[in-house]
Amino acid sequence: MLVIVAKTIVSLICISLVGILLAYRTAIEQWIARQNERLLLGGVWVATRLVPFIVIFVIIGFTPFSDLDGFYNQAREAVQLKMVYRDFYCMYSPFFPYVNALALGFWMDKKAIIFIMILIEGGALWTTNRYYRALLPSSERIFKSLIYLLLPGSLVFCVFGGQEDEWMWFLLISAYLVWQRTKRVEWFGVGLVVGFMFTKAVFILVGPALLFLVPKPVKWIVAAVVAGVLCLGALYYFTEFLWLEQPLHEAATLRAPNWLSILNPLTFGMLHAGAKGWNWLGLLTTVGVGVGLAYRLQKVDFVRAFSAVFVVVYGTMMVVQQSAYSSYIFIFLLPLTFVWVDFSNRKEIVMFLLFNVLSVVHPSLWWRLKSPYYSSPAAIFAQPMYILDYILQVGVVICTIYFLRMVWKKSLLLTS
Repeated sequence: MLVIVAKTIVSLICISLVGILLAYRTAIEQWIARQNERLLLGGVWVATRLVPFIVIFVIIGFTPFSDLDGFYNQAREAVQLKMVYRDFYCMYSPFFPYVNALALGFWMDKKAIIFIMILIEGGALWTTNRYYRALLPSSERIFKSLIYLLLPGSLVFCVFGGQEDEWMWFLLISAYLVWQRTKRVEWFGVGLVVGFMFTKAVFILVGPALLFLVPKPVKWIVAAVVAGVLCLGALYYFTEFLWLEQPLHEAATLRAPNWLSILNPLTFGMLHAGAKGWNWLGLLTTVGVGVGLAYRLQKVDFVRAFSAVFVVVYGTMMVVQQSAYSSYIFIFLLPLTFVWVDFSNRKEIVMFLLFNVLSVVHPSLWWRLKSPYYSSPAAIFAQPMYILDYILQVGVVICTIYFLRMVWKKSLLLTS
């Protein structure tokens, strides 16, 4: 339980620092406006990512845990140039373990994977600033970058947990920037395939919504199909259908919190948690909600519209998919921070910070309780820690729904 206490303390420190930033926002943004944007962004990234990494993992010698064990074992196999799926199990996309293997080539330790995750998150933050350059002034972008870097959800999941969830946002907006730079939408289609090959299967959930947001669909879809056929053909040649079976197996794993983990004990297990039908219903709901919002935002500029659709798609997934859990906040935390949270609205600030803290603390508690999944109210009350776990689950789900509703409503105002 020491880890849970440590994460709680770190979270409280983080939200206190964010509170100080917000209290002095005007003065801070005025000071930011006089600085060199790139140097300042790089400086705060070093201070909030590299310095904690050195202190925690090099000086103190803390041993990382969580998903890193799996990442590390897969990367060790990849270092030996073994074939993903065929020679070792992997629930992620085919290139993912080989990216992590690059880090192990320099330092054969789990800490090296955290280091490469920090570097990629830094790339995601820099790319996000480029993505919103026409939408937000420099001082506001840097200020929101500061907030993001100090959020419990980003700091803990990246530096302590070595999570990769923000890769999806990073690769999608990178594809957009390449499309804008080259003026050829075909590169966007190719970028989607590249993103799928580097991240995980849920990357494709946002794909159908893009049909309503990206112009010239025939051109970029054809480019995506050609690139996809080449990649999938190579995967089939080397691994047959293992590339499909292993990632899909992950969807059958029961996790919490989500709607099913909350309601299952209240219905005394009558919902049959774990049934494959819930996986398909969750996928259809996630895709359907994203498509529905994208359809209504067709005439809104891509930067804003896609920011809304991305948050809504993966926020919905976080609630409806029975294999979802609270670290998925890291998928959409960047666009949520930069565009949708009004940092002059006290209620939104409180809910946002609460969402971060609950999402950070709950996974550690849940895993250390041996991943409980309750089948009745009595199971929840079997011990005090189960009660706390269930309260945190309810809190995460409520916060997720709150921000889904908020983003949906705010985005539709752009159409009026």
